[in-house]
Amino acid sequence: MRTVTVEVPEGHMVKIVKEESMQPTQKVTGGGKFEFEGETFIPGDVIINPNRGGGSMMILSEIREERPLPFLPAIKVPFGLVAYVPSNDEGDRVFVKFTPEAGIGGMKGFRKATEEEKAKMLAAMKEEKHYSFNFEKLQPEYIPTVGDVVIVWDDNSKENAVVGIMNEVDEVDETSNPYKINDGTWYGNCDKFVSEEQYKNLIDGKE
Repeated sequence: MRTVTVEVPEGHMVKIVKEESMQPTQKVTGGGKFEFEGETFIPGDVIINPNRGGGSMMILSEIREERPLPFLPAIKVPFGLVAYVPSNDEGDRVFVKFTPEAGIGGMKGFRKATEEEKAKMLAAMKEEKHYSFNFEKLQPEYIPTVGDVVIVWDDNSKENAVVGIMNEVDEVDETSNPYKINDGTWYGNCDKFVSEEQYKNLIDGKE
């Protein structure tokens, strides 16, 4: 809570006409437990809406209150780093983001996924986007895959990272350089290339 001190000239009065909330217009509920319709959710929960997109799922990061239009009531919206839409007509079913995003409607209709439903989503992640999800770090992790466009670098030298096509992955390499790209060089670290901005952030030390 913020304290505001107001100096009032002698002989004058202060009248409070309207008390405004100190909360921003978009309230972020994060960093712990979230309540929705009597159920408790935590970051890392896989949630599913059986009535949306053939059973759309998301790995939850947070729940935010958002107001679609100024004259409409606020609704609670799930945000996450991974979403799964099994009936997407465009072909892609798994969507991995680097910052939490909303994309599959409000919380209405969502519940926690069963272990069987959760396994289906994680299998789809590996099949389509070559990602797994680290539920301890609460973030997606890239699975290096031959043929992918990747960013590679050696330990402590991200500023020298290069972009190439993954040519070979040596999973039993003892020299700690298991990733070979199309120019024949080997590197110790790699990530899937997503955008030029991602690459620039990596070499500038922002990732």
